[in-house]
Amino acid sequence: MITIGNERIRLLAEPEDGMTVCSLAYNGMETIEADEERRKAGSTYGIPILFPTPNRVSGGRYSFGGRDIAGIMHGNLRHSAFSVTAQTPASVDAELPFSALGESFPYEGIFSLKLSVSASSARWDFDIRNEGDEPLSLGLALHPFFLKMDGMRFSSSLEYEMEADDDKIPTGKWHRTDFGSGKDVSSIDTDTVFFSDSSIRSTLSSPAYTLEITGSEEFGHVVVYTAPDRSFICVEPQTCSTDAHNMHSKGFVKEAGLIIVPAHSSHRLWVRMDFS
Repeated sequence: MITIGNERIRLLAEPEDGMTVCSLAYNGMETIEADEERRKAGSTYGIPILFPTPNRVSGGRYSFGGRDIAGIMHGNLRHSAFSVTAQTPASVDAELPFSALGESFPYEGIFSLKLSVSASSARWDFDIRNEGDEPLSLGLALHPFFLKMDGMRFSSSLEYEMEADDDKIPTGKWHRTDFGSGKDVSSIDTDTVFFSDSSIRSTLSSPAYTLEITGSEEFGHVVVYTAPDRSFICVEPQTCSTDAHNMHSKGFVKEAGLIIVPAHSSHRLWVRMDFS
């Protein structure tokens, strides 16, 4: 387990389990739920990294560049062991070769991550390096389980809600939505993909703290997952929709948000969580 932090922020991450963040405390108060039973069952917990297929994959497969590839819900990076390459009291660098992901990502390259804290913020910096001779496609997301609090409200710059079938696979249709005015989290009951024309800014506000989630321009999607009987709300910054590869293949390019990295190139992006 790796611990980084300062006077206000303390973050614990597990390199042996996909660099999943198991604890994110602000002013001594835990802000996420890291359910041990979910961890033992192989489910998401804490703040895992979802790559290269966030959320569901229709039929468990997708095609890209003439390849037929196995698509795993949430990807299997979250179960892979990272190598820690550097650490300071406020940051940790780690990396994972694509080969560790097996058939679910049959490319040559390296997934690099810097986790850091500064003042009242936690930040994820990603560098995805394609060292192969062909382009690759991917989606990337964080799946934080934020603990609900009395009086907590959720607001976001989300503009569109994606419609889905009974298996929660997007149909390609969408309609306008508005979380801008904020909603009490205790009233939200959804497991839905939303997107915007620009990078999304989402906020959880409570009597104890306000948390703002932002990212680089690629993070134009968010999955919101909670129900009144849940102790958590997931506000998942994503570069893509659920079933992004298959959506892209069907011509829903904007809605899919798939990232394509050319051969012998790299793609850098980031997510930040700011507390106040």
